[in-house]
Amino acid sequence: MKTFIVFSLLLLLFPTSQVLAQVTDTQSTLGVKLTNTTPFIYKDDQGYTVVIGELENTKSFPVNNVKVWAGFYSGNSAGSAGESPLETVTGTSLLSVIPAKGKSPFVLKSETADSEISEVTINVLGFNSATQKQMNLDVTPGQLIIGETIKLDAKITNNAQDAATNIKAHLIGYDSFNPPRIVGIQTVTIEDIESKKTADVSFDGKMDPRASSFKILAESDKSQSKMTNVDDISLESPTRLITINDVDVLGSDGKRASKIKIGQAVDITSQLSIQFSAIDKQDQKFAYYVQVKQFGQKATVEFLGVQEGEFDSADPQTISVQWTPEHEGGFFVETYVWDLNAVALAAPSKTVSVILVTP
Repeated sequence: MKTFIVFSLLLLLFPTSQVLAQVTDTQSTLGVKLTNTTPFIYKDDQGYTVVIGELENTKSFPVNNVKVWAGFYSGNSAGSAGESPLETVTGTSLLSVIPAKGKSPFVLKSETADSEISEVTINVLGFNSATQKQMNLDVTPGQLIIGETIKLDAKITNNAQDAATNIKAHLIGYDSFNPPRIVGIQTVTIEDIESKKTADVSFDGKMDPRASSFKILAESDKSQSKMTNVDDISLESPTRLITINDVDVLGSDGKRASKIKIGQAVDITSQLSIQFSAIDKQDQKFAYYVQVKQFGQKATVEFLGVQEGEFDSADPQTISVQWTPEHEGGFFVETYVWDLNAVALAAPSKTVSVILVTP
């Protein structure tokens, strides 16, 4: 079974409606699928095209030798449209064995720094059944500090009867959207850990500023850890903080709306306030993002809008994005404020009440 998905690089930050996608086989029958059909694609500092994604093993048994193929294209048509790729790359999952019902990141990188690359086709070629690695590694993360780099100290305990060898620990950063995309991975190799012993591991490296949540896992020749959330996160010497307040959906009459009709434009507004440090009085430009999602288990993104603004004082200001619903149903809203380099300036807003869209 094969799954083909085509991705455009037109919007690296929010590849939603602008992404071209075509699936020639259902991912459920494949057994190993992408957790997000719009994985993070970007060009690195040297001009190479990088794809970071996450694979999910839907089978009740562990798998290995997962083959992920990427075709890098230049035009508006790719894959099944018949255009030949500029180049192709084949890789595998970050974990050598993906547990039953488990997940693993993957990273693919173009072989050349070709500026013509504008689209990527992802093809999950297949996998083999594998022997389960025992969950004998326990990971205990400390405080993660976000600054010029991402810093984290953690402890790894080997609970197996034998020494853990060839150990790699991975710190994985996710963005704030649903489903979240992996936007960065740091990997550290550590020395062998004897049975019933604990070793320290430290991460200190660059990661894409879109990363807002983090997980850590470890794998040795014979053992694995569970994927563990990093819950203790702090900012290193923050100079300013924006707060999102009073997220409202307003009709054409300026009144709060909880029920609207298809084709009826509404304004999604928030009041933003900023606190400047005592020593930094520079203006702060920002981008206000509005995400409207369907109410339900899958929470499909219906709309994504953005409005740029600027603080030149500590006075609060109101900002809005207009949305015209195209489908009926129940929806809810989330808002975010980032700077123009995609660094989060505020915690995501709390969702507003469900909005009912009628015919």
